[in-house]
Amino acid sequence: MRIALINEGTYPVNTGGVSTWCDQLVSGMPDHTWEVVTLTGGSRTPITWAVPRQVRATTLYPVWAPVRAGLPESQLLTRRRRARLRAALRALWAAILPPAETITVADGTVRHDPALLGAALREVLAAGGGDLFRLLGSESSAEALLDAWWGHSPALDRSARLSVGDAVEAATLVDRTLCATDVRFGDVDLVHASSNGSSSLVGLARKWRDGVPFILTEHGVYLRERYLALAGTQLSWSARYAVCTALRALCVLVYAEADLLLPVSDFNARWAVRLGADASRIHTVRNGVDVSTMPPVGAEPAVPTISFVGRIDPLKDLDTLVRAYALVRQHLPTTRLRIFGPCPPGNAAYKRSIEQTIDHLGVADGVTWEGPTAGPRPAVEAGSVIALSSISEGLPFTTIEAMMCGRVTVNTDVGGVSEAVGHDGRLGGLVPPKDPAAFADECLRYLLDDELREQTGRRAREHAIGSFALDDCISAFRGWYEIAVGPHAHHVTGGALPYLAGVAS
Repeated sequence: MRIALINEGTYPVNTGGVSTWCDQLVSGMPDHTWEVVTLTGGSRTPITWAVPRQVRATTLYPVWAPVRAGLPESQLLTRRRRARLRAALRALWAAILPPAETITVADGTVRHDPALLGAALREVLAAGGGDLFRLLGSESSAEALLDAWWGHSPALDRSARLSVGDAVEAATLVDRTLCATDVRFGDVDLVHASSNGSSSLVGLARKWRDGVPFILTEHGVYLRERYLALAGTQLSWSARYAVCTALRALCVLVYAEADLLLPVSDFNARWAVRLGADASRIHTVRNGVDVSTMPPVGAEPAVPTISFVGRIDPLKDLDTLVRAYALVRQHLPTTRLRIFGPCPPGNAAYKRSIEQTIDHLGVADGVTWEGPTAGPRPAVEAGSVIALSSISEGLPFTTIEAMMCGRVTVNTDVGGVSEAVGHDGRLGGLVPPKDPAAFADECLRYLLDDELREQTGRRAREHAIGSFALDDCISAFRGWYEIAVGPHAHHVTGGALPYLAGVAS
């Protein structure tokens, strides 16, 4: 097959779990031909992975690059296109913020109509003509948002004012998400997106334009993570509401339109169902790890050590980790904390805030920032306990890899983490998120008991080998690819795949 693998800011420009997953798919199916499409922040993003030969092209699309003028158009054509685009944007925002009489509210959230959203977005794409990035750079949807807010949504509290400035800020964020539909790449038989949001809009646009099957895998819940990120911005409540509601509407549309949803955890699957996805199209395919690369680790470090491996990012909640470490030090003063992983561009301020917290807690003498590593194993070997303090996860490679190596993990109970370690403590620790005291207590429970640590690590390895083998993961995706392309199988080899005939029907 010819497969387009779509991601946002990960493979092949950054390390991390999603990048590892992308590389596993591409490397694990060398008989297929791949196009990698990566949405990036800016226009100067270097490729850091050595991509295998079956990747025939890599497209980097800078979502936040400056808008440049395109080819000149006649004044009349420009006026007509812009008028059509304005009307389409008004229809889209009216579907995002529908009139009060059409809103069905449950748990305080708007229930969006995928059919209405789909029709409106199709018209936006038609009006944009593949040039939304340039057109929305000058023809913001802010006016359409204001119309929907004040003219179509009397259900919104009138005291929650949306100023022109608020609308411009909100519309800019949503417009750049929509612009991902401009991305062009070669002829393919299947599009596989690694997250909802912008990445999935690339696949959805291709499906609508050319009838190419589109499947989605989520690592973490895109919408939930956007909610968390927006909560930490300086946007007004009204602007945040507009952006959150727009992103929710787009996610609802993607869940409704994707041919298959292949999340990495049942947690992700439940979110998709809650947002209206058809459960019969959802099939969990859990992350896998190459067992041969994860033999049991050797001796533990000479001093008690908590090891973290992952990107330096607010979603990893290192603030909780360092506060838990400070509490551990009160009971076990020789304990060290070693933090492995890169600090992505844009997260330098977050890292400085963690360093300030470490200094404030008076534990800087025991904390070391180790930087990126060549794979997770050095970080796993360095720890007596491997810590994951995230506030959002899918099915984290960090935890699975540490388990496969035979190390004990202490984790926050978010996303699909419990699907890896269980709730009974036999395979590792599980505590509520953002609770330093609980995290510290669980770390101490293992650090102070050598026998418990050894037995738990051994059980964790046995479970991980049996449950998260990479071969099983690759085989599952290969099978779902064949099923997704079944009705289009003549694109693949020039003839139908006979063993899929019954499945396709």
